[in-house]
Amino acid sequence: MKMTLSRRILLGFAVCVLILIAVAVFSFKNSERFVRASQMVAHTHEVMYEFDLVLASTLDAESAARGYIITGDPDHLTNYRAATTSAQQHLDKAEELTRDNPAQQENIGQLRPQLDLRRKNLDESIRQRNQDIQVAREFISKGEGKRIQEEIRRIITSARNAEIKLLEERKLASETDARNFTILFVSLLVVIGTTLIVVYWIIISNLKALRRAEAQAAEKNWMLTANAQLNEKIRGEMSAEVLSQAAIEHLCEYFEAQGGAVYISENGRLQLAGTYALPPGTPATLQTGEGLAGQAAAQKKPLLFTNIPPGHMRITSATGQTKPINILCYPLLAGDELRGVVELASLKPFSDRDQELANTLSMVLAIAITAAQSRTRTQELLNESQQLTEELEAQQEELKQFNEELQEKTNLLEKSEGELKAQQEELQQINEELEEKANMLEEQRNQLENAKIELETKAKELELTSKYKTEFLANMSHELRTPLNSILILSKILSENKEHRLNEKEVEFARNIHNSGNDQLKLINEILDLSKVEAGKMELEISEISLDEIESGNRSTFDELAKSKFIEFSIERDKSIDDHIVTDKQRLQQILRNLLSNAFKFTSRGGKVTLSVQKAPANLRFRNPALGIHSEVLAFSVKDTGIGIPADKLELVFEAFQQADGSTKRKFGGTGLGLSISRELANALGGELIVTSEEGIGSTFTLFIPQKFSESFKVTGDRSVEAKETPQQKTTEEKTVTIFPKKDGEVNDDRQTVSEKDKVVLIMEDDPSFASLLADFVRERNYKAIVAAQGNTGLSYARYYKPDAILLDMKLPVMDGSEVLKYLKNDPALRHIPVQIISGYDLKKESLELGAFDFLQKPVDPNKLMNAFDRIEDFTNRKMKKLLVVEDNEQQNTAIRELIGNGDVKSYPAFSGQQAVDMLNSDHYDCIIVDLGLPDMTGFDLLEKIKDTETLKRIPIIVYTGKDLTREENMQLMKYANTVVLKTANSHERLLDETMLFLHRVESRLPKEKQTIIRKLHRTDEVLVGKRILVVDDDIRNIYSLTNVLEEEGMTCVVADNGKRAIEELREHPDVDLVLMDIMMPEMDGFEATRAIRNIQEFEKLPIIALTAKAIKGDREKCLDAGMSDYISKPVNIDQLLSLMRVWLYK
Repeated sequence: MKMTLSRRILLGFAVCVLILIAVAVFSFKNSERFVRASQMVAHTHEVMYEFDLVLASTLDAESAARGYIITGDPDHLTNYRAATTSAQQHLDKAEELTRDNPAQQENIGQLRPQLDLRRKNLDESIRQRNQDIQVAREFISKGEGKRIQEEIRRIITSARNAEIKLLEERKLASETDARNFTILFVSLLVVIGTTLIVVYWIIISNLKALRRAEAQAAEKNWMLTANAQLNEKIRGEMSAEVLSQAAIEHLCEYFEAQGGAVYISENGRLQLAGTYALPPGTPATLQTGEGLAGQAAAQKKPLLFTNIPPGHMRITSATGQTKPINILCYPLLAGDELRGVVELASLKPFSDRDQELANTLSMVLAIAITAAQSRTRTQELLNESQQLTEELEAQQEELKQFNEELQEKTNLLEKSEGELKAQQEELQQINEELEEKANMLEEQRNQLENAKIELETKAKELELTSKYKTEFLANMSHELRTPLNSILILSKILSENKEHRLNEKEVEFARNIHNSGNDQLKLINEILDLSKVEAGKMELEISEISLDEIESGNRSTFDELAKSKFIEFSIERDKSIDDHIVTDKQRLQQILRNLLSNAFKFTSRGGKVTLSVQKAPANLRFRNPALGIHSEVLAFSVKDTGIGIPADKLELVFEAFQQADGSTKRKFGGTGLGLSISRELANALGGELIVTSEEGIGSTFTLFIPQKFSESFKVTGDRSVEAKETPQQKTTEEKTVTIFPKKDGEVNDDRQTVSEKDKVVLIMEDDPSFASLLADFVRERNYKAIVAAQGNTGLSYARYYKPDAILLDMKLPVMDGSEVLKYLKNDPALRHIPVQIISGYDLKKESLELGAFDFLQKPVDPNKLMNAFDRIEDFTNRKMKKLLVVEDNEQQNTAIRELIGNGDVKSYPAFSGQQAVDMLNSDHYDCIIVDLGLPDMTGFDLLEKIKDTETLKRIPIIVYTGKDLTREENMQLMKYANTVVLKTANSHERLLDETMLFLHRVESRLPKEKQTIIRKLHRTDEVLVGKRILVVDDDIRNIYSLTNVLEEEGMTCVVADNGKRAIEELREHPDVDLVLMDIMMPEMDGFEATRAIRNIQEFEKLPIIALTAKAIKGDREKCLDAGMSDYISKPVNIDQLLSLMRVWLYK
């Protein structure tokens, strides 16, 4: 039956539909095969990736282990453990992925034990490194680890090859399927024709999907192949440079690039490590951000450059150079850390696939460069470690024999594994011996520590003993000085015999009592001196002194004694010795006077005593080792022709309380302390005292001391001294102790550094800012500044520091400036000090009348202040003062000049007014004495001329006249003259006193008879008569003696036997003018009593003078801190006490 067209079409369509159905089924199944193939390819790549990570982790573990073995850095152990863990994890992942592949499971089964072996091998090397690095090196050098690593690499390579083979088989199967499908499709296309367009489009769609999958698989395969080939190129232990060169060559070939370069990051710069087809002159170093490669490094992201401008990378061949079209720069990043940059240049564009592959390969290359750099660093550390080991071996020469034995054993270890074990045992034994020695050393250290603790305990016990001894001596001093005080005061009163009640014999008895008391006082002082030295409490005042002063001082002291005993006394000195030495002047004089006193004591009439100063012989051996280290040592020798000392008593004489003749029938007296103290003082000065003697012929005592005292001489034996040096002593550290510590809020001054040789200016100013400015000004003039904000403290500072000049404000708290000035000018020890008044009040006339040097009114111009200070300096620096006496009577003129004249003042006569003017204009004078009756002009005319002359108006003028002055004349003289002295029977005393005031002369430098005149003048009882004095003392003997002295001076006395009673007496007698306060008393001592008195408002400014017999350092500070006005020690010197009382009672 013939089929109709429709049937044919239908049949054809049906056939086509069937074919389409078949094709659809076939296409579907083929598509599934392609998807499965793609999945298998991805699976294969994943398996290969895991195997690669296993290998990388084992390499990381090996690198970390080697790093730890070389450096000992615990961070490498952390990296090592992380790498071994990572290797196991990736192996487990690979095992999971290949569970359907028996061959790969077998490879993994072989790989796992090898990884365990490698881990154990590395663990063993680490363990041996912890014991001995040399053993660890030898263990590594056996190559066991390398063999295991190669086996691991072989197994992983085998597994990767298996995966690659599977990949190729799947690829071949995919290609076969595609080819068969194409043939079938073409055959069916001829049959179906145009009616199968729909089927065609379906088939086309399926083909496109298949081709996309195939393209993706091919692309991945291409990328994996590139990755594998790059890994193959850079595999092995290469340096970073070799690896970079191999990498860039491979990359350029694979990407078909015509040029390229690899830069490695080192120390923040990019170093060229590999190039491909680049011309000469390519930059070898780039900064980050410099050029295209530098910019990619800076941004840490890939950069693609097109339309390259001239001047950039060019591609070179044998026939010439050409410019690339595109440049691709990829940073090499290991994590976030830059390792380098890859730069590729091509004549064709870089596709997205190229860029993606470059990104993947850059990570691989970064890891490889990191590993290479780590290997290089590891090798460097290994070399450094070897170098350090060699240096250490070179330094351990004292263990040379042991090292040689160890080296020999090491050589034997290389020959035989059996010998290694024996040597290890021997080393173990040596280590045990060393450990035993270390334990012994530790035990000895503990013993030393215990001994140190015992010594510290004993030192504390000795310190406590010394404290008890000091307190005992202080109390004994008090108990001895208290009765001695009464003896000296009463015997002094009796010896003066003011009432003329005693005959000459009784006066002589009183003098003998007084002299005996002084001898006993000297004995007490000697005992205290000896105790200070023995207790290590002796203080030295180190300064630069003159040998001329030492010589003249001893001459003046012993010349009269030598004449009285008809003994020849001479002082000899080597002229080559420098006149200045650095030592304690007081202690040196004490030693020399002691030696000279003994020499005169034991030398008979007609004998000879010689003091010589020579350089000590260079080859002389000293007992005191401190002298041996000094090149210049002086020898002070005291030689006499006295009785001499027996040979068996030469050392005995230096013992305390010992003498050469200690029998009851001895001819010469004494305590036997002098030489003992002298030897101790010699030791304190860094020297020694020796004696040579021959009985019946004489003795020679020689004192050796260094020419310059040094702190290194301070300790000798078990005793020490405390040295206080002045700025002139350059060989020792400057350290001076002052008696007035600075309180909080006071201006910073120089009281902590002032020394005996310093020039000092005392500033009495209550304005801290202005006082600070004055202190700075004074320091600029090379003076030390002492600042007092109150008048009473300023007076105390003046008495203690004896300044060269005083800057005084007239309005001060507690005691104003005018009172201070009166006290200063009525104190014989202070009145010579020039006082510059600086005040905001116009008190110039009053100040100058009181004896001020000059007056400046605030606000002070700096230039005026500088000029004033220049005048003070000029005045104090001129040792010779000039006095002009204007008197027309030649005899009186001569008498005045003879009265005033002394070594420090030169008097010039003028017999007329004009002659005086001419002399004043031609020369400088410090003071003028003027008589009003002159032949050519009146005294008033002369005074007016002087005051009208700018250069003369500051000169102090004393009018000395016998004329009866009217009230108007007195008023006129007050304008011109500083003071007026009327000629009377005793006016010469006042004239001498006034010239001393205005010439600022030092009373102690006057002749004895003139000192007597001044003291007699100032001892008029205007200040003392009628004053009520409270005497507080628990010793009735002291009260008796003091009240007798005070009552003889016209004062009224109130007594109290303790501090509590003193307060009661003050309340009963509020009109008390001054208190003499003992310190040590029952119920309430002097400190408590003074504080209680100061708390009573009406007695806040009452003068309180401390009387104490304690000889303890720091008493004066305690007295002043308690609120006492001043301090004097027992036994009381009556003249000093009365002088001190005058200062505080002067109104």
